Amino acid sequence: MISTSKGDSEDFLSQRRPKQYRMPERVIQLIDRVAKLQDRTQTDVVIEATTCYAEEQLLDQTTMVWDEAGYQAFTDAVEKPAQPSEHVIKARQQKRSWE
Repeated sequence: MISTSKGDSEDFLSQRRPKQYRMPERVIQLIDRVAKLQDRTQTDVVIEATTCYAEEQLLDQTTMVWDEAGYQAFTDAVEKPAQPSEHVIKARQQKRSWE
């Protein structure tokens, strides 16, 4: 049974915390804060965070293979910035409302 008295707040937190979360208390509190802020469950926050991390790790390991022409096009695009369009040039020339 979960106690709701103020003196037993730690017992309440430990009883509602999923047992599979074996991590430092400060990490659990951080996850709790995020979950409350976003009106989500702890599990939802942890699943989203671990999924994003896993995807980033996999993307970092992705190898790109090009033929000679594709590689040259890639290096040209990286080394030579694109020229601004006519709309960008006009926008830069207009007086800003805060000026």
